[in-house]
Amino acid sequence: MKITSHIVLNGKLIRADKAAVNPFNRGMMYGDGCFETLKSYPGGFLKWDQHFQRLQEGLDYLDINRPFDSKALKDQVLELLNLHDLKNKEAMVRIQCWRDGGRGYAPTTRNAGWMMQASEIVSDATPQKLTVANTRCIPEASLSRRFKLSNGLNYIKAAQEAKSKNADDAIMLTLGGNVSETTISNIFWVKDWSIFTPSVECDLLRGVTRSIVLDICKRIGVSVVEGAFTLDKLHDAEAVFTTNSISEIRETQSIDDTGFHIGHKLVDQLKEEFDKYKKENLKP
Repeated sequence: MKITSHIVLNGKLIRADKAAVNPFNRGMMYGDGCFETLKSYPGGFLKWDQHFQRLQEGLDYLDINRPFDSKALKDQVLELLNLHDLKNKEAMVRIQCWRDGGRGYAPTTRNAGWMMQASEIVSDATPQKLTVANTRCIPEASLSRRFKLSNGLNYIKAAQEAKSKNADDAIMLTLGGNVSETTISNIFWVKDWSIFTPSVECDLLRGVTRSIVLDICKRIGVSVVEGAFTLDKLHDAEAVFTTNSISEIRETQSIDDTGFHIGHKLVDQLKEEFDKYKKENLKP
């Protein structure tokens, strides 16, 4: 993604190379914060309200005050996109929030700092190579998996494993050995013209694009099975794809030494239906 010249920091539009934050902020020291990443399209946003709600609920979970409302935040997103001539292009928007304060695990304030950046997306539809990471997902009982929390060290370790194997991303398993997600996406697969995907009990982030794909399947009458699946079920798939807000639906060509069908008719149908969904549901 192309690096852009300006960001929004605590509500002010400034040059990125002039940005300064308190080095003792708890986001940097402890990962005490959360974020949201979404895609801006030439016609507007897809599921803005759902993204904003997840960010708001993440702040509530951390007991951090929300420093903006939905309209004010969207207005600043549009200002940032216009500044970088991204209003009529596909762009990634990331909103990062953290708690002010200082050292010590027990917070002394609910006040938040925040920043926002936007970058043009260079689309990559190349089927990806995945590997299975040794690093496991954090269980829901230890830390809520419903939000994008800032402390992502387990994802970083899994991504390092993927890089060491020349893979594009890593599949992560639950502590019990069931398929959960990749470091950046939810995962789906096709078997006998049905779609399979891990359930929310498998310690995964409940992605916005995941919810859209599930809605599409329901609307067009495609059978979906959500559950707890071991790796052998995934390796036995006909086709595999992942979803997130930036890449949307991306096919998988292999998981380690197991290859999969590219261009499966059911996956192609889901891609076509997703494109229709975007045209019908983009909002300014």
